[in-house]
Amino acid sequence: MFLRRYSTPLAIAGLALLYFITARLSLTLASLNASASPVWPPVGIALAALLIFGYRLWPGVFIGALVVNSIITGNIGTSFCVATGNTLEALCGAWLINRFARGVHAFERSQDVFKFALAVVTSTLISPTLGVTSLALAGLAQWSNYKAIWLTWWLGDVTGGLVMTPFLVLWCVATTPRRTLRQMVEVSLLLFALFAIAEFSFGGWFPTSAKNYPIAFLYGPVLIWLAFRFTPRETATGIFILASIAIWGTLHRSGPFVLETENQSLLILQVRTAVLAITAMALAAAMAERRRAETVIEEQKTAVEAANRTKDNFLAMLSHELRTPLTPVMAALEVLETASTLSDDSRAALSMIRRNVELESRLIDDLLDLTRIAKDKLRLNFDQIDAHQAIQRVVEIYKAEAQVRKIRVHLTLRAEAHHVTADATKFQQIIWNLLKNAIKFTGENGEINIVTANPSPQTLTISVRDTGIGIEPEIIDRIFDPFEQGEQSLRSRFGGLGLGLSISKALADAHGGSLVASSQGRGYGSTFTLTLQTVSPPANRPAKSPVISAPARALSILLVDDHHDTRAALERLLVHRGHLLTATHDMRSAMEAAARDRFDLLISDIALPDGTGMELMACLRAASGLRGIAISGFGMNGDIEKSLQAGFSEHLVKPVKLEKLEAAIDRVMRKEEAAAKG
Repeated sequence: MFLRRYSTPLAIAGLALLYFITARLSLTLASLNASASPVWPPVGIALAALLIFGYRLWPGVFIGALVVNSIITGNIGTSFCVATGNTLEALCGAWLINRFARGVHAFERSQDVFKFALAVVTSTLISPTLGVTSLALAGLAQWSNYKAIWLTWWLGDVTGGLVMTPFLVLWCVATTPRRTLRQMVEVSLLLFALFAIAEFSFGGWFPTSAKNYPIAFLYGPVLIWLAFRFTPRETATGIFILASIAIWGTLHRSGPFVLETENQSLLILQVRTAVLAITAMALAAAMAERRRAETVIEEQKTAVEAANRTKDNFLAMLSHELRTPLTPVMAALEVLETASTLSDDSRAALSMIRRNVELESRLIDDLLDLTRIAKDKLRLNFDQIDAHQAIQRVVEIYKAEAQVRKIRVHLTLRAEAHHVTADATKFQQIIWNLLKNAIKFTGENGEINIVTANPSPQTLTISVRDTGIGIEPEIIDRIFDPFEQGEQSLRSRFGGLGLGLSISKALADAHGGSLVASSQGRGYGSTFTLTLQTVSPPANRPAKSPVISAPARALSILLVDDHHDTRAALERLLVHRGHLLTATHDMRSAMEAAARDRFDLLISDIALPDGTGMELMACLRAASGLRGIAISGFGMNGDIEKSLQAGFSEHLVKPVKLEKLEAAIDRVMRKEEAAAKG
């Protein structure tokens, strides 16, 4: 606090002088008794000084009160008692505010404002009690008038503390907020409006101002506006301005609070001011709390968004780094599986390798699917599909794994209506995940039943029921949460990421269906039921054109990939299919190769050492109209869109299977031929 650089004796002297001046002026308003004024700002000054400087300034309060009362009463004994009461009042009030209302921070929270007000009301009982009693004992006040004098004294102290203390503390301690020019103009206009309304109400501008209640209450909305829009300091300033003008006007017999005597008028005004001060300061503190909470929430939102972007970037990079090594493995498998001299054991080993590589790829896809679902960027290509055929394909894929684990898979496809509108790939992924989950948690010699039914004419249910470990009641409510796999022992025993069921649930919802889980508990197996709306089967739907396994002619292909194994494996695979390959590892060498030779097709990775595949594609597309296929470990929707916008005709996500690559090449060349004919 900037005031602490002054020495304590100087601060005590300054407080004593300020206390004396304000007390001397206030006692000019004392009419019921020379020592009892209904307006007593010194108590607010004393409280603010002790809160800001500390309790060591109490002698300043005592000296100022002793001198002023000695001048007024001429009695050193009563002056000593009154000064003692004033000092104890300030010390007690400061202690209560520090102890229960957070000291100088009492005006930052609404509950602390009320605690501050209670501390002021309580501590100000001391001074009038000691002061009036000592005056009565000395014969300077009549006992019959004790209650009236005591009430006048107490109300003056209470209002002085409630009005002056916030005003002084907030202007001395509170941090000055940065204001825009518009905000500075707004607060200036509001304070001026409050000043004008106070003058209209109490300044005697109208002959009927003493009865002009509508004008008198107009300052309420202005104070509320100050509290809502600005800090408690502006509100305390407005209250101080209003109280000062109201006292001046009431003393001049103007305003709505003028009664028979001056003392009565000031007392009723002080009561009104005290209530207004508590209400307005509590409202201002509540709004300040809200603004701080909004700031914290906004900061947390920004931090969460930044963390989310970091997470997405990490997942995208992780996907790229994990997919890239899988591509040469898949390409090598494609070459090896075509060999005619393989033994049965070798073919079984290659099949095992393929299954595990595909499983690894599926885990990566699950991570990316979870990100897409969370960001509501999951793309679905709806079409009419036969659910029974999709189920049979998935069962065929997992047939070997089920046989190895001696699990019997039974299909009971008894639904008569089994056509649905769905994304074929994502629908198959739901069934894939459910069957994979059932096999994973079912022991040897267990059973899995896949049953379809039509509980109503336009509803299809697909139930996957297993005899596995089951689901405990406390877990079943969160079984579809991401990364949820039950207790730690199950995670260690069965492994996995715990994403399959979460993704399946989200995909079911995206298809307008539902996925629910049920189980009787540990050891009783579990059942997952997918429910979708059925559609009528397509009538005389034309058969799809067969996929051409290889182009009609050998192509001259420019292959660009900075990963040596991926480049070598894809080169062998494409050469084996009869194509002419030129393989490079960066953008510069690819541009040089394109300048020397003419190519039919570009197949390029996205991330290159000296640029990007998108930059390469844009340059070659502009120079020669070359078409291209992007092959990348980056498989988010945004990555695919950027590739297509750069000029690539296709974007394949690593690891790339031979049939997908051939199908993509076929589609690109067909478009080329169609464009040439057109």
